[in-house]
Amino acid sequence: MERIIHNLVASISKLFPNAVFYKQTSSKIISLTIDDVGGDDTLKILDVIDSFNQDTDEQDRIRATFFVISEKVDGTTILDQIVNRGHEIGNHGHQDHFHAFLCPNDFESEINQTHKILSSSTMRSQIKWFRPGRALYNGWMLNTLRKMTGYYDKFALASMLPLDTFPVTDNPNLTIEYVSQFIFPGSILLLHGGTPKRTANTVKVLSTLLTKLRQQEYKVVTLSELWESE
Repeated sequence: MERIIHNLVASISKLFPNAVFYKQTSSKIISLTIDDVGGDDTLKILDVIDSFNQDTDEQDRIRATFFVISEKVDGTTILDQIVNRGHEIGNHGHQDHFHAFLCPNDFESEINQTHKILSSSTMRSQIKWFRPGRALYNGWMLNTLRKMTGYYDKFALASMLPLDTFPVTDNPNLTIEYVSQFIFPGSILLLHGGTPKRTANTVKVLSTLLTKLRQQEYKVVTLSELWESE
């Protein structure tokens, strides 16, 4: 099954060369990404990851990329919390919407405004990735992305279509079973925060999923670490 899923993701990625779905590698390395975050409830996701990093060597620590919606961070310290705990910040726009439906000037303004908010402290790591809302993008969005200093010129997508945002499929047990089908070397996994319910579900999922990844001897890293690996 792992080989079938890997080949399917590889085939899809060839149709969308301007997006990242996975990294071709034989190493047991996988990227964990969390979308729609920014509020203080994100601390619960950070805490469950921390519980797996206790008494763990630096090279074996679990690291994730948190794709932040910047309108959620006002009045919080969550950005510094993410970086201080060893994780990466990604740009997910200012609002949770379809970026592909914006006019070019509005999209360019939003991605730049969000970048300014996310990178305003020298304590924070360099922002390298943009993930478009609902995974949709177009040519002029790509042109804007290519003008962003320090960003990869590919959109950050994932190896799976997430089901954890839909009311009929947001059960944690279902999410665990579904996400587990996409565990393969170089995979990019995707879960969500952003609301108390989604955050609580993701915490439950991670408690099982991270255990499973450790048992299968996968190294869990940020998207940049995966993309820059050999």
